[in-house]
Amino acid sequence: MQTDFHFYAVYALARAAGFKADHALVIAYASEHTDDAKYEHALDFRNGGRFQQVLTAHRYLDLRALNKATCYRIWMPFHFLPGNLGIDFYERLVTRAASAVAQRLIDDLLVSSSRPYLLHRLGVLLHCYADTWSHQNFLGLMRERMNAVKRLKVRGVSTPAVQAMLRGLRRRIKEYAVPRLGHAQAGSIPDEPYRRWSYTDHSGTRFEISNMERALDAAMHCHQVLLKALGAFPAYSQAKPLPWHDLAATFGRLFGLEADLAQRIASWRDAVAGGAFGWKTEKQDKDVRYDDRQWFKDAVSVEKTAEGKESYERKPGFESSDWKYFHDAAAFHRFTVLHEVLPEHGMICG
Repeated sequence: MQTDFHFYAVYALARAAGFKADHALVIAYASEHTDDAKYEHALDFRNGGRFQQVLTAHRYLDLRALNKATCYRIWMPFHFLPGNLGIDFYERLVTRAASAVAQRLIDDLLVSSSRPYLLHRLGVLLHCYADTWSHQNFLGLMRERMNAVKRLKVRGVSTPAVQAMLRGLRRRIKEYAVPRLGHAQAGSIPDEPYRRWSYTDHSGTRFEISNMERALDAAMHCHQVLLKALGAFPAYSQAKPLPWHDLAATFGRLFGLEADLAQRIASWRDAVAGGAFGWKTEKQDKDVRYDDRQWFKDAVSVEKTAEGKESYERKPGFESSDWKYFHDAAAFHRFTVLHEVLPEHGMICG
């Protein structure tokens, strides 16, 4: 999944479920930011204190850091949640759509207390949950055989053009330069909602895939999670929810748009601003956009020292900022996955 799903579709789903616009924005921002929190150095503040960031993103990592420990700490809990199907340990680590492991995480959130970072945790969880559809049948470890993509074909794109696209991704984004990791051998194709593609896996099984069908199924399930969240925490409910069958056609149209990411985002923004989904629009709906540095800039000021190094200062209200709460939620999510949920299923990965 990319920004069009993790931010804009999640925002639309949250609003349709009955969340206020500002709460929907927090959920959607945390969902997308799980792909963008790519720093883990601690911030030592000029005005006192220290804060440890939580690395949740797999993009732009130094290739030397793509080791087993990093895969277990980042890829697995946030992007390639183990599905626990099969007998072999590594087979059980393969991601499966809407798995029992994912449901266990959802149940844990629904019965939890209402912590200050509840909405941020919900956003992180929805990112992980949606990725179980787009990343299904791949493993968040560097195992070339199990992550094999053979005889890759993409509808409407010639084989030479597909190969050229994959070479370009490998030059620009280190994630795709490691062919043994996740769906790197298929590049970004599994994450683009309009694609129809096929491949043969390591066992010889041939998959014929409609990403739009996967995206619609993921969206429907995320909508259900959001409805359950409002049932568990009714204080966040503002409006009567819209049923999925009233939303499916609009979501399908947007997921089916054959365009680059920027154009797809523009279409989602127009649909939200124009009231295409059926909820009563608020002022904030008219200009929904994602800036991956906004939460950080709201919480921390940065200055350059004489030596050219960055120096940090906590802004007023840092302790209750969305940026801090996101990292709190990410740390909670990672601990829950690695030290509670996976061990319950006999998978020791922490």
